[in-house]
Amino acid sequence: MHVFDATVIYFNITVEIAGRLRLRNGENMKNHRYRMKRLYGHILGKICPGVIAIVSVILIAALIGYYYRKNINMLIQNGIVNATLQQCMGLKYNLSRASESEKDNKINYSRYCADGDDKENKENEENEENAENAEDDTKDDNGVTNGEQEGETEVINTVENNQEETTVPGENEKAGNEEPVCRVDVSALTFNYLMSNYYTVAATTRVNEDELNAARLMAYDMSMKQDNTAPQILIYHTHGQEAFADSTKSDSSMTIVAVGEYLTKLLRETYGYNVIHVTDSFDLIDGVLDRSKAYDYAYNRISQVLAENPSVEVVIDLHRDGIDESKHLVTNINGKPTAKIMFFNGMSRLASTGDIGYLYNPNREMNLAMSMQMKVKAMEYYPEFTRRNYLQAYEYNLQLRPKAMLIEAGAQTNTFQEELNAMEPLADILSKILMH
Repeated sequence: MHVFDATVIYFNITVEIAGRLRLRNGENMKNHRYRMKRLYGHILGKICPGVIAIVSVILIAALIGYYYRKNINMLIQNGIVNATLQQCMGLKYNLSRASESEKDNKINYSRYCADGDDKENKENEENEENAENAEDDTKDDNGVTNGEQEGETEVINTVENNQEETTVPGENEKAGNEEPVCRVDVSALTFNYLMSNYYTVAATTRVNEDELNAARLMAYDMSMKQDNTAPQILIYHTHGQEAFADSTKSDSSMTIVAVGEYLTKLLRETYGYNVIHVTDSFDLIDGVLDRSKAYDYAYNRISQVLAENPSVEVVIDLHRDGIDESKHLVTNINGKPTAKIMFFNGMSRLASTGDIGYLYNPNREMNLAMSMQMKVKAMEYYPEFTRRNYLQAYEYNLQLRPKAMLIEAGAQTNTFQEELNAMEPLADILSKILMH
């Protein structure tokens, strides 16, 4: 019975009793009814707000419960639910799906395919807004790249900048891991999960769910079709003057171009690929550092080289990033301090106005597929080697080939040796993709 109904019944009973008492004075009856109405009004005024509050709490709790049950998968993907419910940092490798031979291998499938710790992911989100327009890349007096990913910083295991003698593996010695250290379940790479763990999107651009459909992008065959009797891979550097913590301005042998030469050597001598390395300078004009047209100059030259060598399938524009001077992008791989790398994609789209017509890239989906496959392969074999893939607004000459990549290797705070060390797992990852 509702409180209001009970009150009405009680009011009627009171009136009836008053009638039976034969209150002769009509004014007394009127006053009695008035006093009773005030009493009941006072009681209702005290009770109703409490009842309403209790009912409201119950309704809100019910709505929260309904929303939670309906969106539990999304909450898991975004890390809201305890991470212990997940494997491979949310990418659960189901051993029941593995073959008996896989179970017998000495691979630790219970180990996470690390996506970076929470602190690193938080810093990526906080600094995403600081990413500037990369089409007009310039550098400040400290050599920090403005535009590629300035402000997007990471904190990882810091290694002292020891001035070690530059070392390389022996001839034909593969530095890579023969077996993966974890597995990535591609079916778990939902758009929400990718945005939370694998990608940073600059404020200048945007990406939609269909464009990062992992099932489709991971299904593309990136294997090398051309044999090594003709050029297969081309490496160049739009910003060839990029240097490192222990580089000197007078020594061009310790720039990103020299790092690219070591990558070229590894791919040729260790993995057997036919590689062209273009060492032309596109950011030093008449002896003056000028990046305002570096991508235009690079486009003209690389287009010419590709026209002369149509067999080339993979094109790599190798850079180093520019970050805060207090940060050090380094990890340990095979006992060596190794610069972390990042795969960089251009969307040819501005967040404010949409697709940029004059920068149409017919190879954008294949570019995204190549960088995603490289990222996933790196997670499986070298879980701490890569940073988040980065999406920016423009084109960056990635339209030149379906398997074109812009790779940021370390930053200005890394040593030259750390950069060289990074080329070893990078070459191994690339070879695993091309031989798939």
